[in-house]
Amino acid sequence: MNNLRSRRAAVFRRLVISLLFVIGIAAITFVEMRQTPGPYIDFNKVEDADPAVSPASGPKPLRLAISSVLSPKDSIVYYRQIADYISRRLERPVVLIQRQSYAEVGVLLAKGGADLAFFSSGAYASLSGQNEIELLAMQQRNGLPYYRGYIIVPRVSAAESLADLRGKTFAFSDPLSYSGYIALAYTLEKMHQTPDSFFHSYTFTYSHDKSLRAVANNVAAGAIVNSLVYEYTQLRSPELIDAIKIIGVSEAAGTEPVVVRRGLSTEQKTTLRQLFLSMHEEDSVAVVLGGLHIDRFLPPQPELYDGIRAMLREVRRDS
Repeated sequence: MNNLRSRRAAVFRRLVISLLFVIGIAAITFVEMRQTPGPYIDFNKVEDADPAVSPASGPKPLRLAISSVLSPKDSIVYYRQIADYISRRLERPVVLIQRQSYAEVGVLLAKGGADLAFFSSGAYASLSGQNEIELLAMQQRNGLPYYRGYIIVPRVSAAESLADLRGKTFAFSDPLSYSGYIALAYTLEKMHQTPDSFFHSYTFTYSHDKSLRAVANNVAAGAIVNSLVYEYTQLRSPELIDAIKIIGVSEAAGTEPVVVRRGLSTEQKTTLRQLFLSMHEEDSVAVVLGGLHIDRFLPPQPELYDGIRAMLREVRRDS
């Protein structure tokens, strides 16, 4: 009888912890949504990704899709200005489309619902080799064409390594994010573990910013976040960085690329590539890029994503 009561108590505790974890993450997400300025596309609604434009209204818009690693409330104004710049240079309307996940952006590209996109490294590595997308350019940030994932925990946590997070709550950003999921899934695979077997519970926040806040606010026992987002937060909200500590660092990988759907003409791809590679030379646009912590765009280096591809092969083979 006592053993049965103990087991029931243990199950109840696990349920309570899981429920509090979900409520905490939902609260952070709700606050983030309420603070997001408008107007811009409602990303939770079904939108016509290929708006019809009559001949009288001018050329068909170029559709630019994003799923930002930064908080939407901080980054949307900069993406709008980049879209406006592209529109001026091409003398063509540019429609900005945002989706919550990288998978949704990938579907838009694959189905012709977007022409180009700010993509994630993990999503590109996952989809490259297929016919739907093509690498156009990549970002240089802090003088480098690569970045890492940081495993973080609350400053007051006793955890000193990933092993100390076994049986704890954890926040990932996106299943197709290298720094927000793939890097750690690969590490766990090498330990003969999966997120399901290793953590008490975990969630996808679909934002590195929300994952970081979940840890800073002691909602999650740990998270893995983009090193660039960590550095961005260090400048914008140092009090959040003061509330966390880094206990692990992933291997380096190529920065988030700009990709296009293969259906675009060679002429359009060439024009867009030249536009992105020279964007930083215009002072007003350089300021916009600085707001996103982008120094400039570089010619694509596909080999910088080979490490992610290898990790994905290992994780998928044993899944």
